[in-house]
Amino acid sequence: MGGYFAASGFSALLQPFFGWRILWLLNLPTGLSLVLLGAFIPESAKFLLARGRREEARAVMARFGSEARSTTRAEEAAFTKGPSVALTGKAFFGKLFALSLAAICYGLINFGLLLWLPADLVSRGYSMEVTSKLLAESALIAFPTVFIVAYLYSSWSTKWSVVGSIAVTLAGLAGVLWLEFTGSGSPVLPVALLIVGTNGLIAMLLPYAAESFPLRIRGRTTGTVAACTKAGGMFAQFLAILALVPPLDVVSLIIIVPTIGALVLVAMFGKETRGRDLRDLDPDGHTFAATGV
Repeated sequence: MGGYFAASGFSALLQPFFGWRILWLLNLPTGLSLVLLGAFIPESAKFLLARGRREEARAVMARFGSEARSTTRAEEAAFTKGPSVALTGKAFFGKLFALSLAAICYGLINFGLLLWLPADLVSRGYSMEVTSKLLAESALIAFPTVFIVAYLYSSWSTKWSVVGSIAVTLAGLAGVLWLEFTGSGSPVLPVALLIVGTNGLIAMLLPYAAESFPLRIRGRTTGTVAACTKAGGMFAQFLAILALVPPLDVVSLIIIVPTIGALVLVAMFGKETRGRDLRDLDPDGHTFAATGV
């Protein structure tokens, strides 16, 4: 959300004087800042433990309210032996399909519709400066919702926070559709809703996916959902490369359909994960929980 605000804000300030190429130069200081800020990212506790750096691992885990302990033979046998848990059943397939569909919708909006929107506004008579200002205002309105999303996910409900972010995204799509059909009105609120919805969705989608599947398939399922967040964007950019981008009202209509599907499916197949022990998702997790291990 901050990146969207920075891009549109600098576009409004600099593009009228220097042209669109000036925006490429903004990547240099941000890229360098990431290199410098990397020094403040702690090492993974698992990485440190695997290399015998136990005290460093304990210090890292303590920062996040966790601690390391030795596993029992029963746990090792349960989690390292035997066949992998199969991804079968309506609950597993329904949940994976629902989250993957939501991820594809995010990619179509974030890497498609929101990137095509400025050109559409310019074609409707807005100058590039005014268009960038409108988008910057939308991002500024959306910024405080970052904290609301984090609070709702951690303190209220993981499932319904994800469903809520999809619903907000739908409201934004409906707003864009209304603008296209009527040809009047300000795009600030619809774009703000899209930014809030999609950024809230991507912030929660992968953590929620990781919390929703058993350990042995958690990597595969979360990776599948992560890949789908890029798949929608790749398809959208493929259309742009071929100059086959449809009108924005058609784009909005096309994206609304799977977004409604994602909303319904996540509400049906999603499970509440807040406060749950992730071992409950594993076949032998109930044994460990019952024995207090």
